[in-house]
Amino acid sequence: MKFSEFFSNLQEAPWYREFLNPVIDEIENNTNLLDIGTGSGKMLEILFSEKNVKCVGTDTNSDMLEEARIKLKDTNVKLHLTPPGEVLPFEQNTFDYISICSVLFHLKKEDIDSMLKDCIQLLKDGGKIVILTPTGKGNVMSLSKYYFSLKNYGIYVWYKATKKRAKLWSKNQYLKQYAIDHKLKYEAKTVMNGFAILEVLKH
Repeated sequence: MKFSEFFSNLQEAPWYREFLNPVIDEIENNTNLLDIGTGSGKMLEILFSEKNVKCVGTDTNSDMLEEARIKLKDTNVKLHLTPPGEVLPFEQNTFDYISICSVLFHLKKEDIDSMLKDCIQLLKDGGKIVILTPTGKGNVMSLSKYYFSLKNYGIYVWYKATKKRAKLWSKNQYLKQYAIDHKLKYEAKTVMNGFAILEVLKH
């Protein structure tokens, strides 16, 4: 099984919907959204079907996008392959929201800055960049307290794979400082019983 197929299956578990819910709750109905690092497209499937959001997804991984095309075949969601380091291929002032889930904490500072610069240009006035990242906090026992289920077995893989970088991201508070440096509004809250953080940047 390809990793992209494994990840697509993992996204169907109940815990993954709980992970995405803070972003989904942030997005208003009948708006438009760009999802960066969309993976196999689960969030776009939800936003399209439940909130009538006009969605565009982009990823650097062609295998992930193939999984997304399968998942989104009965929608009008648009998907784009964007090679690493390339400018996002969209017009300025296009999107009400830009979502970035489980992406930034993997990147180097210069790549984060470049991506956020693109995002700010792509947002409409009053738009928001919504970033969701694991915190790396807790332990296997606390994880089991909330999510122990055969259907949720993938959460342990996710937790172990992301813990180290996630802890560093939470400690550095990178986006809070970025907002100060670029005169943006910043909001943050821990979600998913403390296992993730939702951060929002806006003009």
